[in-house]
Amino acid sequence: MPRDIAKRNIVMLGDASVGKTSLIRRYVMDQFSDQYITTIGSKVTKKELTLQEGDQTTDMTLMVWDIIGQKGYRYTQSLSFKGMHGAFLVADLTRKDSLESLRSYWIPLLLKMAGPVPMIFLGNKADLEKDAKFGKKEIEGVAATCTAFGSQEVCYLTSAKTGTHVEDAFMNIAKLARAPRPKGIIASSWNLMDPEECGSLKDVLDHIIADFSEQYGGIENATPVIKHQIVLAGLDLTSPTEPAVLNFIERLAKMEQCFKTQAEVEQNRMNRLKLFGYKDRKTTNIA
Repeated sequence: MPRDIAKRNIVMLGDASVGKTSLIRRYVMDQFSDQYITTIGSKVTKKELTLQEGDQTTDMTLMVWDIIGQKGYRYTQSLSFKGMHGAFLVADLTRKDSLESLRSYWIPLLLKMAGPVPMIFLGNKADLEKDAKFGKKEIEGVAATCTAFGSQEVCYLTSAKTGTHVEDAFMNIAKLARAPRPKGIIASSWNLMDPEECGSLKDVLDHIIADFSEQYGGIENATPVIKHQIVLAGLDLTSPTEPAVLNFIERLAKMEQCFKTQAEVEQNRMNRLKLFGYKDRKTTNIA
């Protein structure tokens, strides 16, 4: 019997510290780590697996995109949504706000950027049963608002620490994602340098990171560079300050001198500085 070969992109979404990275680590390497590392952009992990359904055998390469969990960086996050075939929506069972975030932030962002892809909902940290603030019923309530996969199981209570239901969830998303999916809307259709799209300093930083990433060859290539410059600029993603963002802009300009003309570097620098015009707009609106 001939074997099919497929490569599928899966995005993992949810707030910071819900355990996305630990779930991937448990599935791919059968290891658990509770060390939390703040990331910018995304990290891609590859897993080879074989799907067998009846006489049909598929050798699949599963590319799992671990997306930054900081809300408010939707442009940067959306760069990783191109060509997605499925998604995990992860909530922390000990934090009810992480479930509400799926409903109000992550699901709308996914549907806008990738369209109706298969979704698996995970209530993670099931090993902390005594600390749980909600359960599978509440997760199923959120899932019911945006999924329509018949009798397919779309909700799991998982534990990256013990491995509970982690293998089941990943195998299920692989099966659901086997069929080719449309690419949907792509982030590059947005005008990243439009001050009208900014309403806060975090928005400015989001646009700058997304713009630099696209010019650098994509978020995957740009992430190591961006992370290094964020550290050097003293930037806090959760609460950026204007001096730190300005420092970040100057450091990116210095980086771009290595692969762009001086005119291009200066144009990018000026475009990024113009994003601070959102403050003038807000002042004008108040007046």
